Amino acid sequence: MRFGENIVDGIFLERPNRYLARVEVGEARKKVLAHVPDPGRLPGLMLPGRKARLVYQPSEKRKTDYTLVLVRHGSIWVSVFPAFANSLIREALMKRTLPFLQGYSEFASETTVTNSRFDFRLGSPKNPTYVEVKSVSLVEEGLGKFPDAPTKRGVKHVKELTEVCAQGWRAAVVFVSQRSDTRFITCNDDVDPAFGKWLRKARDAGVKLYGMNCKVTPTAISLDKEVEVILPAS
Repeated sequence: MRFGENIVDGIFLERPNRYLARVEVGEARKKVLAHVPDPGRLPGLMLPGRKARLVYQPSEKRKTDYTLVLVRHGSIWVSVFPAFANSLIREALMKRTLPFLQGYSEFASETTVTNSRFDFRLGSPKNPTYVEVKSVSLVEEGLGKFPDAPTKRGVKHVKELTEVCAQGWRAAVVFVSQRSDTRFITCNDDVDPAFGKWLRKARDAGVKLYGMNCKVTPTAISLDKEVEVILPAS
């Protein structure tokens, strides 16, 4: 998936709040404000002086003309655009290229069942698999950790997937690490023990846990390799 034609280089300066970054762009090093799509803490990424890539999207409806898309971390680019994870999984479902989700006759996005909304439903309404996608940005020594900030929404989703399994349907969580250095993925108990608790309950109830890392270039992002999701004993 390409980022489009209007992508520019920048240098990250600071983050006034979780939705804004102050960045220098262009040869003139003009200081601008850019939207940050990921409201998480992004530890280890949002450091002054880091190279960045931004999409230039001027519009009267926008508060800023720029959106922060990538941050340079050592020798790799890291995506800070969580919605890319859903787009990548949707594209893979269309092409039937996910190694762990196969054999479905159809799929639908943003489906509702028993007052719960899920990212995807695979198969027919009578024999569905409900899927939630989570974007992982925090990686330490090859281990992706989700979340990087407390997530009531994430807890709600895994609770609802557990209920789906209790009703006899199938369910899965797909963690997408939008960077190339991820070898495993786990729950971040230090940041959100409630999420880890409910993710373990979901796994024990039959919810399948899958992971993917990504290949990220200055102009595009794509799913790369399947990675194992490991939940240590609580």
